[in-house]
Amino acid sequence: MLTDYLAHNIDALVNKIAEHGFCVIDNFINEADILALTHEITTLNDAEKMQIAGTGRIHKAVNHQLRGDIIYWLDETNASNAQQAYFNRMEDLRSNLNQALYLGLYALESHLALYAAGASYKKHIDRFKNIDQATKQPLRQISCILYLNQNWLAEHGGELRLYLNHDDNLTSTAFIDVLPVAGRLVVFLSDTFYHEVLPATQDRMSLTGWFLTR
Repeated sequence: MLTDYLAHNIDALVNKIAEHGFCVIDNFINEADILALTHEITTLNDAEKMQIAGTGRIHKAVNHQLRGDIIYWLDETNASNAQQAYFNRMEDLRSNLNQALYLGLYALESHLALYAAGASYKKHIDRFKNIDQATKQPLRQISCILYLNQNWLAEHGGELRLYLNHDDNLTSTAFIDVLPVAGRLVVFLSDTFYHEVLPATQDRMSLTGWFLTR
């Protein structure tokens, strides 16, 4: 059952996605879970259990010029308490999106991500409409990025730049920048919004998930 902030704002959230294709939610998870998740990323990184992120939906290729983060894929069947709290909130979100927008979301894939200072992710889209449909694989329908960076200030950088013109025009000025502050969740249609991660002056942590459809 939805509680606290999300319970009071779920209608507004769904309406924003229906009208604009994206929304930004603050306080998606509590501070204790944020601290636990950041500790997990630090521990995984120290143990060299995170991997260099690749690009491409099926055949992953490492491209340091395009993408500079390292990641760790989550398994809900072996989740920590903080991860399970995240999965529970995401299940609430999935259920409400399906009920209101008939999206047919049936599963979630998620990974922890660490961008070292100066790392970025160039402009890209999470799902190409025609190419991805031809593979007949599960499709990413909704992208969700949860930020874990406490005491983050504007001068630290690291914004998510979300392009609003729905194409790959690199010269477009139609975008919004979202500061990656702890507890903030950005939700958007995976096949609609090009986006990029701008470089930051310090390490930047997040938890990214995609709701899938068939």
